[in-house]
Amino acid sequence: MKNLFLLIVCACLALVFTSCNPTRFASVEKAMAHKSQAKILDLSRNNLTEIPAEVFKLTGLEELILFKNNIKTIQPEIKNLKQLKRLALSRNDLESLPPEIGELENLENLSLYFNKLKKLPNEIGQLKKLEELKLNYNELTELPSTIGDLASLEYLYLDHNQLTYLPPEIGKLSNLGLFYVGKNSLEGLPVELGNLISLSELDLATSGVMLTLPESLCNITGLQLLSIDKTAIVPYCLQGNRNPRFQIIIK
Repeated sequence: MKNLFLLIVCACLALVFTSCNPTRFASVEKAMAHKSQAKILDLSRNNLTEIPAEVFKLTGLEELILFKNNIKTIQPEIKNLKQLKRLALSRNDLESLPPEIGELENLENLSLYFNKLKKLPNEIGQLKKLEELKLNYNELTELPSTIGDLASLEYLYLDHNQLTYLPPEIGKLSNLGLFYVGKNSLEGLPVELGNLISLSELDLATSGVMLTLPESLCNITGLQLLSIDKTAIVPYCLQGNRNPRFQIIIK
């Protein structure tokens, strides 16, 4: 009974100290008032047209969430936020990213879906700790070869863009487990896709008219789910895949 009482007291004290030492904020003013404690700043749905300049003074931020605003550009000062692990700018009006995005050396999650991005800076490849990159529903026509330098990447969403080809360097993403590239205009697929040894899910549905899948995909022994459309040309080695978990989904 005494131990239970002590546990309850400790839990109550933890709640008190947590409320006195907040780390998540929904306004710049409150975050600035607790500058040293601010770890998460959520400014979603505020009709912002740019990132408030004061945000770049919050150098201890680990998460910056700017979902569903009207932001058109990211200022170069984004490089000040060296501790960022998550940057969410989905559903904005971004047309480009600054080179300084590559200086976010601790970034693990970058969410940019539903924007107007046409290309990515080469510096995107400097994000060595990035694990998840969401670029779906943009206007990308090409990818920089440096995308292959994202050594920690596990999830890559490129569907619903205007890509006509994938750089062969994409095959360097040896930790990639999920890859969505459907709803594009690919004219072909690089044989280097077969080097994605960790891939378990690949979505190629409606990614190109009469798209021929390279036989090198048969080298991905752990592949479980392959989504294609009925016009895709599938190599025989995939049709005879003996992995009991492997499925081909026709969309």
